[in-house]
Amino acid sequence: MKKKSMAVLLVLALIVTMIPAGAFAAVEEVAEPIEVTELISSENLEHNFVKVTANGSSLTVEVETPIQAEVVSIGTRSVAAGAKNVWAGRMYPSEKDGYYTFTGTLYTYGKYPVKEGDHVLYMTMYPDGEDNKDSSYIFYKNCNIRVKNGQFSILQYETITEQNEKMAAKGAKYKKSRFTDKKLSDIKGLLFKDPVTKKTASVTDKKVAYFKKVAKAVTKGAETDYEKVLKIYEYVAENFYYDDVAFSTGTKQYTDPYKNLYNLRNKKKSANSTSDGKVATVCSGMGGIVVALARQLDIPARLVNGHHVGLGSQQYNNWSTEPDPEKVDHWWAEVYVDGRWIVVDPTPGNSNKWNRSEGTWTKTGITNYIYFDPTPEQLATSHVTYTIRGKDLK
Repeated sequence: MKKKSMAVLLVLALIVTMIPAGAFAAVEEVAEPIEVTELISSENLEHNFVKVTANGSSLTVEVETPIQAEVVSIGTRSVAAGAKNVWAGRMYPSEKDGYYTFTGTLYTYGKYPVKEGDHVLYMTMYPDGEDNKDSSYIFYKNCNIRVKNGQFSILQYETITEQNEKMAAKGAKYKKSRFTDKKLSDIKGLLFKDPVTKKTASVTDKKVAYFKKVAKAVTKGAETDYEKVLKIYEYVAENFYYDDVAFSTGTKQYTDPYKNLYNLRNKKKSANSTSDGKVATVCSGMGGIVVALARQLDIPARLVNGHHVGLGSQQYNNWSTEPDPEKVDHWWAEVYVDGRWIVVDPTPGNSNKWNRSEGTWTKTGITNYIYFDPTPEQLATSHVTYTIRGKDLK
């Protein structure tokens, strides 16, 4: 009996050691949000932000962005089950020095009132005008709002913010040298494992040289590290496609950054690419390319994981309605520039999709910069961080 107990304890110990560091910090229950009056997506990107302000019975949205569109629609979607998008108005961007600005306002009264309850604010871009809906895409769906007694407020979840702050503080204590290995040995098992054969490819000097070549080409003209990382974000968000089937089934997730970059740039056909330069991957694959390219430029970079709140076509959630917030289902990058770690998540930066089941590819190119160096408040609307990957870290 004693031997059996010891065996059980040994198995449990092995299981515990296999669980990533930080996994025990998962948010199992989210406290009621606080209500504030302002949210801004970024404070460091020049001419590139979304600012939302609650003014009693009205909600004002101010935008500056390099993304061009003839018309932008603004609306809300309730987080109640089965709800649909509710259109509220149009905005017409004005061009100024290569950037586009527009302002819109929602009301709790009038012809298109926002009803009582919790909602997600959303904006849809129409690059070719509102009559051409086929080219439209969601530009922003990253602000939680509440209407109560005819008054707007913006919801912030301190539970999520505190978890992100905890992980940020933990990450800041690590030596940057843990996140500089150009052969990516710390994340090789995650990124370079073939999803079919289960074999992990080696990262040779030839592959490192190729990463460096691509990194220099992608960042050509950039002077500061911040500008270089921004160009990497733009390159990944512009060019790579998301494989929804791979994510939903957990199978055939092609994340090898070398193969994905090589197949894209050389138009090589494979299980997840075409002969005309289309390449599909998932969030870890996109984040992995950011890390691989940044490190070749001597910029520390790492992968982190956590949970992304559900904002799918069938259901929009906020953290109060999210059914499984402790589930690890999203990966993104953190990059060290200007004396701080910034979030770089290119996955929500486009609406490029590959439907593996139907063999169709839909390209929008880069659609937003919301999760390039977002404010902590913006990050906490949709991302919660659980694990940091790096040298000697599980």
